[in-house]
Amino acid sequence: MMKELLYNLIRKHKYSISIYTEEIFERRCQEEIIRSDEDNSSFVYLEFDFESLKKELPDEDVFMQFWDSLFAVLSSGSRGSDIVGFLEHESGLGMLLLDSKLDGWQRIKGRIEQKTSNNLENVKDVLDKTIKPILYPACIQNVPTPESTAV
Repeated sequence: MMKELLYNLIRKHKYSISIYTEEIFERRCQEEIIRSDEDNSSFVYLEFDFESLKKELPDEDVFMQFWDSLFAVLSSGSRGSDIVGFLEHESGLGMLLLDSKLDGWQRIKGRIEQKTSNNLENVKDVLDKTIKPILYPACIQNVPTPESTAV
């Protein structure tokens, strides 16, 4: 059901967003882990869980305004390299912010908050409560550890 609602929202507003199927999204995540390891680069992984967001935004109109705002931000601010896809069992949307660190998520989050400020007063709390960004790799490479500096 959510899949159709989101696709209709994208078509209605002609957002330039592609959403991968769960199989392709999972494959792309695996590819990015390998690429990140080979290139010593990083990315941010995000999950927008439909059930968690619906719990925080129970009003259907407000819930759809959230998705509309998110897609508007992603469509206007996308670098073209970010990846969006359905999570397992189509339980939500996953997102990879490629060649990015947590500040990439903070920028997008700020734009979502700004875009929704007139309609959704608690969107910052909703995002903080439901979206837990994961930076890959979790530890920044090439930082000396006590073991590597011991003589």
